[in-house]
Amino acid sequence: MNCPYIIYSRTEDAWGAMFRAVQSASRSVFWEVYIFLDDEAGKPFYDLLEAKARAGVEVKLIIDAFGSSSISSARLASLSDAGADVRLFSERRRKWWRWWRPLYARTHRKLLIIDEGVGFMGGVNINRSMRSWLDIHLRVSGSVVRALVRSFAKSYLVSGGEKWQIRHLLRRQRSATGETTEVIVGSPHKTHSNIRDRYIQGLRQARQRVIFFSPYYFPDKYFLRAVWQARRRGVKIDLLIPFRTDVRLATYAAYGCFAVLRRIGVNIHFLGQMMHGKGMIVDDALAIVGTSNLDQTSFYDNYEINLKIRDHGFVR
Repeated sequence: MNCPYIIYSRTEDAWGAMFRAVQSASRSVFWEVYIFLDDEAGKPFYDLLEAKARAGVEVKLIIDAFGSSSISSARLASLSDAGADVRLFSERRRKWWRWWRPLYARTHRKLLIIDEGVGFMGGVNINRSMRSWLDIHLRVSGSVVRALVRSFAKSYLVSGGEKWQIRHLLRRQRSATGETTEVIVGSPHKTHSNIRDRYIQGLRQARQRVIFFSPYYFPDKYFLRAVWQARRRGVKIDLLIPFRTDVRLATYAAYGCFAVLRRIGVNIHFLGQMMHGKGMIVDDALAIVGTSNLDQTSFYDNYEINLKIRDHGFVR
């Protein structure tokens, strides 16, 4: 198998694995994340990153300016003084972009790369209130990490970084055709969604069963049409979603879709606790796991990253 995987299904378990990975870093730590607060959950990470930067490890952080708006400026300054390269992600820097898009275009990616050889990605942020959440986060290694590094480098440029500092990270990896893993990168676009299209492809390939899991559910009409077409072919479809989420408006939006889903025969399963994992499982053939919620914000407005994995052991 070209790309081994380790799956973490709880936020706290993923934190422990990521902390140990950063501890082991000898050359570089690249981290792009939506929420990274300097509370009791984030402080150990920030302390460790400062120590690594002072020891000569290349530390580059991309933190979403909106998602992590409550982080202290003193903490960021301390990290920069230690030698880390810290970027607050905001598309307002891109003057050529349509004026309204920067209001909600943001990086929703959670991507940690250690020594350009091991990667972590999925739904996990750093915030004490999320400690007990169910989530899906992956540890990956092998050739797929090269694509993750390139994705990080491109986000670094969008967030105002200089190209000469990451030119070596942009070198092209060999084609992944025929391998078990495909990196699916999503960027803001008014009408097209690479992420949504991969979900629809999975629905069209399904023969027996599809399982969706997401904390937030508010897809567009193209996604719903693909769900309806799959049901017409006799495909069983299950949606796993929390009964209540941390975003009340998103919960209400999801409830608005449930009548339509039940009418076409989708089975909806509610969890009594917060579940933040995002993705789908198709038969025993493939799974998509990553940062994209099943909603239009993830499809059209955010920077997202998912993995599409064709490995029977992983799917099981």
